[in-house]
Amino acid sequence: MRKYVDTTGGWDELPSVWRATDLKQAQQARWLAKGRLPRAAVTILIGDEGIGKSLLWVHIAAAVTTGRALPEFGIPERDQANVLIVVTEDDWSTTVLPRLMVAGADLGFVHVICAESDGSGSPTFPNDIQLVQNADPAPALVVVDAWLDTVPTNLSVKDPQGARQALHPWKDVATKTDAAILLLTHTNRSTTGNARDKYGATSELRKKARMTLFAQRDESEYLTVGPEKSNTTGKLPATMFKIDPVQYFDPTDDHDGTVPMLAFVGESDRTAGEILTSMSEVTAGDSHTSDVEGWLLSFLGDNPDGRQKANDVYTAADAVGYSKDMAKRAKAKLGIDAVKDASAWYWQLPGEGNAQPRERSKGGMSENRSLLPFQVRDSFSNAPLKDGEKMGARVHDSDTPPSRPLGVWLGSGEPVMRQ
Repeated sequence: MRKYVDTTGGWDELPSVWRATDLKQAQQARWLAKGRLPRAAVTILIGDEGIGKSLLWVHIAAAVTTGRALPEFGIPERDQANVLIVVTEDDWSTTVLPRLMVAGADLGFVHVICAESDGSGSPTFPNDIQLVQNADPAPALVVVDAWLDTVPTNLSVKDPQGARQALHPWKDVATKTDAAILLLTHTNRSTTGNARDKYGATSELRKKARMTLFAQRDESEYLTVGPEKSNTTGKLPATMFKIDPVQYFDPTDDHDGTVPMLAFVGESDRTAGEILTSMSEVTAGDSHTSDVEGWLLSFLGDNPDGRQKANDVYTAADAVGYSKDMAKRAKAKLGIDAVKDASAWYWQLPGEGNAQPRERSKGGMSENRSLLPFQVRDSFSNAPLKDGEKMGARVHDSDTPPSRPLGVWLGSGEPVMRQ
């Protein structure tokens, strides 16, 4: 006979001894986004504030809810699936909803855990974990932005045991729901080039998660995102994005009416860890910068077409005393193009040759968009809705509302599950 215990989240089955042959059978790892977002597992997305991390999950959610492919991020074309989100830092109607709409998300497949129809009233976990565990329909992706805001005040994540107590329920929920769990958090202010030292809330995040994705700006100010830790696959090169302003609202004196959206730029020739190391060295300063820039221009110019294989550049740089990262920083500062020709990467002087510096997304990125990065806006306050456009009204009426009226709401504003 199985035994159960009454917990905050309902009745949980107590541990017992199982025969190995009675447990779930062996199976291969499965992915929502191959090499980046495993199913039935927890992934941490970490990065500095204000660089576009939230735009990334919106970009992914739009693909999941519509079924369209994002080959640059390991997502194939598949059936539409549900996304469950918790947002604590951005306002729903002025920031999150416009971003979802501009990205093309199907709001009928977007569900929000909150207390009110304006998106306010954030849950705390594990206190409200049953809303995720019992979500119907079951989500393929669960996003918590930002995770630390949902941790109860009686749990100190700086204490390793407290951090694990806050994180462990997410591992259980991932296993039970088969969802890809994406928890967002910020880096600390350390200038280290070691990613392990950058986890802001607690280092236990990295230890507990199956996968961690590191988001950062590179030397060209592109948003780069790539695996920093993976228990199931090798580390992939970082993916590069730019942030485009899309005109959505009518301009006013208070706001220009644009909403930011991610657009794929290309695949970096570096991993997230390599970019972090390079950027930390830039911050620290390098007295050899001008010398290596002059050497690189001369080396590329020695070839009539103004380009050399990237690996040949690294070898030649090492021979004259310049590190690989020094060469890469010089490349970024000089605006040297990275060109993929067949299976090899080349560095090419600007304006030389006919090859495009990076492959463009096949998913519909407008050809007339600027490649210049767009500064992320922190808020879209006072942005009016279009004529005749209304936010979904709250449908749930009761003279005696529950003491904690937390529930799951559709992106359109309709409540679908109440606590």
